[in-house]
Amino acid sequence: MKFTLNTVTKCSGRLGLWNGLERLPNVALQTPGLIFHTKGGSVPHVSKEVLQQLSSAPQFLQMSISNTIHMQEAVQGCQKTLGEFVAQNDAVSMLVLRDPSEVPVSGVPERDAVPIYTRCGRRTVKVDAYMRLVETFQPDLYVPLYDGDTELGCSKKREQKSVERTETLVQECLEWHRKSEKLSGHHTSLIAPVVGGYSEKLREKAIEWLRQTEHDFAGYLIEGLHTYDPSLVSRITSETILPIVTPVCKALPEERVRLCFGAYDPTVVLELVSAGVDVFDTSYVYLKAAQQHRALIFSFNVSAPEAEEQQESSQHTTELDTTDTRWAEDFSPLLAGCSCYTCQKHSKAYVHHLYNTREMLGPILLMIHNLHHYMEFFKTIRHHVAQDTLPQLREHLSLQRTLPPYVEKEDKKQAIPMGRKEATPPEEPAVDLEEKLAKKQRS
Repeated sequence: MKFTLNTVTKCSGRLGLWNGLERLPNVALQTPGLIFHTKGGSVPHVSKEVLQQLSSAPQFLQMSISNTIHMQEAVQGCQKTLGEFVAQNDAVSMLVLRDPSEVPVSGVPERDAVPIYTRCGRRTVKVDAYMRLVETFQPDLYVPLYDGDTELGCSKKREQKSVERTETLVQECLEWHRKSEKLSGHHTSLIAPVVGGYSEKLREKAIEWLRQTEHDFAGYLIEGLHTYDPSLVSRITSETILPIVTPVCKALPEERVRLCFGAYDPTVVLELVSAGVDVFDTSYVYLKAAQQHRALIFSFNVSAPEAEEQQESSQHTTELDTTDTRWAEDFSPLLAGCSCYTCQKHSKAYVHHLYNTREMLGPILLMIHNLHHYMEFFKTIRHHVAQDTLPQLREHLSLQRTLPPYVEKEDKKQAIPMGRKEATPPEEPAVDLEEKLAKKQRS
C-alpha cells in the first residue's frame, strides 16, 4: 500500500491518504483516521450491515491473532483468506498480535517466542508458527513478531532486550516473507514495529535498523508504550508519552504511514495527531460501551454558539454513565443533537433499563452511538488539521469535566455454582396424612 502526504501543518499534525491496495484499488483511508477494532474479524456488538450504515466508505479492520488463531484450521480447510472466511472480503484486513481491549496475562517473555493471550489462556508463538498462520490468513497488512512488552517504569535491561529480540524476530519474518509465494503473490504488506520502551536512544537505534530495509515496509507501528491493558492505557497522559512519540515521528520517513494502537483518551489522541501519528483504532469505543457501560458525549464543536456555556457548566461531562439511577426516568437522547440511530430512536431511560435487565441490546446501542460519535470526532480532527487550528480543539476538550475512573460494580444477584441448589426458606411441618383425608371427607 501507498501513503500520500497531502498537508503538513505547523502545530496540528498532517493530512494524508492511505491507499494503493491492488485487491481493492478504490479503497482509501483519510488520515488522521481510524481502523476498526474487531474480535474474531467482526466489530463487537455491531453487524456488518449496521457498520455499513455508520460508515459508507470501505472499512479497514484490525484483526488480532489472539482471537483468530483458533480459526487457522478452519480457514485452511476452506482454502479461503481470513477476510473471506469472516465475510469481510470488501474490507482491508490488518493482522496484529494483541487485542487492545483485552487485559494481558502476566508472564516472562521467551527468547525466541512471543506471548499472546487467547480465549484458552496465555500461549507462546514462534516465527515459523506465526508465518504459517499469516500464509493461511493472507491479510492485506500484518505486523511481524516483535517484543513490545515494555511500559513506563521498565528497567533499562528489559528495554534493551526488547529492541534486540525485535530485531531478530523481524529479520526472521522478513526472510520468510521474501521467500513465500503466497505472501508475495497476494501482495501482502508489512508494518514495521518501533520498540524501545521509554528510552530515546533505544528508539533511535530501532528506527535506524528498520530504515535499512524501509522499502519492505508500508508503514510503522509505534509500540512498547504500554502492555495493552485498556483500563491503564485510557489513563495515560500526554505528558507521559509525547516525549517519546514526538522524536520517533520526526525520525521516521515522512512518506510512510504511522500507526499507534490502544484505548487512548481523546485528549491524548489530539496530542498524538499533533506529534505526527496518522492512524488509530476504535478499542476506546469498545472499552467505554461494552466494558464500562458509558456513552461518549464530549463536545468537539468549537464554533457552536453554546460551546462556551457548555464548558462553563459543571454538568457537561465527556461521558455519560448509563448505570446511574438518575437516568431511570430521563427520556431524552444520550446526546442532544446526535444523529445516530440510538439517539434518534431511544432514550437514556431505555438504555439504563437495558443495563439493569442485562439485555444484549444495551451494548449494541452504546456501540452504535460511540462509534458514530468517535468517527464524527475524527472528521472534526481532519478539518482542524487542514485549518491548522487543532490547538483550539484541544483546549475546548480539555475544559470539559471527566467522570471518575470506572470501578466495576458487584452484581447483587450472584450466580449459584453448578450442583448447588438455591437456599429456600424452611417448609412448615408436614400435616399428617390421616388428618388430610379426614378434612377432605368433611368438606
